[in-house]
Amino acid sequence: MAVQNIDQSRFTWVGKNIKESQAIKRESMSYFQDAMRRLKKNIPAMISFWILIVLMIMAIIGPIISNKLYGHTYKSQNLGDQNQTPFMSNARSIAMVTNDVFKYDDYSSNFRKNKVTFRNVRFKSAGELAFKIGNKAEESWQGDKKEYEIRITVENTDTWNSVIKKLNDAGEKLLSEDPDFRGITFAKKGGNLVIKTHGEKWFNKRYWLGTDEFGRDLWTRLWEGARVSFFIAITSVFFSVMIGIVYGGIAGYKGGKVDTLMMRIIEVLMTVPDLLYIILLLSVMKPGLKPIIIVLSCTSWMGTARLIRGEVMRLKHSEYVIAAQTLGADAKRIIFKHLIPNAMGPLLVNMTMMVPSMIFSEAFLSFIGLGMPAPFASWGVLANQGANVFRQFPHQLIIPAVVISLTMLSFNLLGDGLRDALDPRLRQ
Repeated sequence: MAVQNIDQSRFTWVGKNIKESQAIKRESMSYFQDAMRRLKKNIPAMISFWILIVLMIMAIIGPIISNKLYGHTYKSQNLGDQNQTPFMSNARSIAMVTNDVFKYDDYSSNFRKNKVTFRNVRFKSAGELAFKIGNKAEESWQGDKKEYEIRITVENTDTWNSVIKKLNDAGEKLLSEDPDFRGITFAKKGGNLVIKTHGEKWFNKRYWLGTDEFGRDLWTRLWEGARVSFFIAITSVFFSVMIGIVYGGIAGYKGGKVDTLMMRIIEVLMTVPDLLYIILLLSVMKPGLKPIIIVLSCTSWMGTARLIRGEVMRLKHSEYVIAAQTLGADAKRIIFKHLIPNAMGPLLVNMTMMVPSMIFSEAFLSFIGLGMPAPFASWGVLANQGANVFRQFPHQLIIPAVVISLTMLSFNLLGDGLRDALDPRLRQ
């Protein structure tokens, strides 16, 4: 390979570019600033963060709004407005009062009973057939206390077509005499007899999410329940973390026999399910806000203690800890001034994950009757009451269940985002 001679006169020495070599190519930022920068890039975590912000804001202002507009409180009752839904209909209910004509296997209806289906209907004999349309007790729904009756006589020569025609003609006659009747339709579909009353539908402007069996506003109770659930969860997590920091910090820093003894105590406590501790403690306490917080705090600190103990054992041989010991700092100062602040990353993630667990625990306790006593509202109380009437009024269970699920999912996604953001190994 031939060697190429290059004329050195074609090159000029320009020296060092001191200014460019000393320029900061990347903006300086602290550990938490960098963590926030990475967290903001995590779209699911940020969406979850804003969902939680909205839920917390609504927990504060939701009951205030309904109280200012309509005077609702979480415990005010109005039995005349019980079991209303977010979307109302003034279609009247249907009840069969006389049936000498046909047999059927079973029947079903919607929650308002303005649509009824008799399955596998078969002629039995001639006779009377009558239905009551409307119910005085449903004035809040149908707008009045009117009741109507459709009664026909069925002959041996009648067929299903003639029976249906007689019923529809009787309904048309009632409608022509009183427009408030609003109409009714009888139809034979296959082997089933389907009856449906007519009416208008509108959004419930007074009770936005409907009412429960005592006529209490579900909008107010939902957000009042959010206050209770968030307060219980955040307060329980705070006390659990405080206990765990002290216990785990001492065990990790002291080490040796002290650490072994303290960890064996935790292992013994953790062998018994938390639910058993909770039931035992609540069986000797009156149900209420304080007992639930105490119970949840006393049964949830062990995991935090183990986490802090591991972080302290990892950090206690660091140079800055040795320097503090050399300067005469005592164990209390080293643990709470040097070690715990440097374990805040994993601790914050743990706290974020604990909040939905506390919310679910409170909801479960209220669901089984060990939570907030009546008339106080919490998400668990609402779910428990809604489960009792789910077949008739499914919205009373679906609404709190969706809010509980959304809150737990948001906290978990935010916790995952914090875990990734606070991990320095993922820094780019």
